[in-house]
Amino acid sequence: MPFILLLFFFRPLRNFFIAWRMPSSARTVAPLRLSKDIYKIVLTPRSSCAIQDSAHPSNVMTRSTRIRARTARLFTAFLLCITESGTSVAYEVPLTPASLNEAYILGQRNDQATAAFLNPYSKQITEVSEVPHIAEIEILTPFAQVVDRRFTSGYTEEQAARDYHQRGDTVVVRVVLMLPAAYPKPAPAPDQPPALPQPSPPPNAPLRPENFWQNFRFEMKQHGKTIATRFIRNKPIYSTPTKDTPAVLDGATIWLEYDAKDVASDETVVEVTTPDSKTINATFDLKTLR
Repeated sequence: MPFILLLFFFRPLRNFFIAWRMPSSARTVAPLRLSKDIYKIVLTPRSSCAIQDSAHPSNVMTRSTRIRARTARLFTAFLLCITESGTSVAYEVPLTPASLNEAYILGQRNDQATAAFLNPYSKQITEVSEVPHIAEIEILTPFAQVVDRRFTSGYTEEQAARDYHQRGDTVVVRVVLMLPAAYPKPAPAPDQPPALPQPSPPPNAPLRPENFWQNFRFEMKQHGKTIATRFIRNKPIYSTPTKDTPAVLDGATIWLEYDAKDVASDETVVEVTTPDSKTINATFDLKTLR
């Protein structure tokens, strides 16, 4: 009777191979690829050959050679499965308690190891422009989102786990927009009286300076298909005021949130279109990110 042995590789859980014992008449021993992460390996019993070889001492060396060859083929198939599992690692969804602990500790280190881990998740855009432009595009998987809380003082592991379960499994894109010429708030002249309070603008008034980011278009695509954005928010970036210089608007940070169920572990393109119809792309391979 044939038997099936399943050997699992737990990171990721989906990778395994199947060893299948067949009758002695079968001769196939090479691994057969059933799908991307599943292999079938056929084991052929050779008991009759072993008895025959033991009866003829001259065949002992041949028998030993065959055993070593079969062992080598099985070991090669085993290594092939391990290699395949390493090249098809997907970003983790959902996070296990062990992964949450690992991400929290990595974020709390806030050292070179933390920076090295997060570096592949971010693309710096080095363009020279006289109009509002993109400075950085970053993508954060569920694991990277926990690591990215490294700058929050007093943030406990219990809070990290609670926040993760509250927001669910999401993929977040962060885009930093910068202004070449800020929107200054000039100080009044010494002999000029203070400005009177301005009335609220009417509903159809033009965009305020802080809303300049709404003239940009943001999309995340896989295989040319746009993924629906679940949530979007922004935060203005102001310069630090000094004794002689007031704070000015330097840019904005935009966060776009996506449901992880809609984002495959595949090549992902974040596309930002500027007000002058220039398109900036940043490509991330989620198979290589955790």
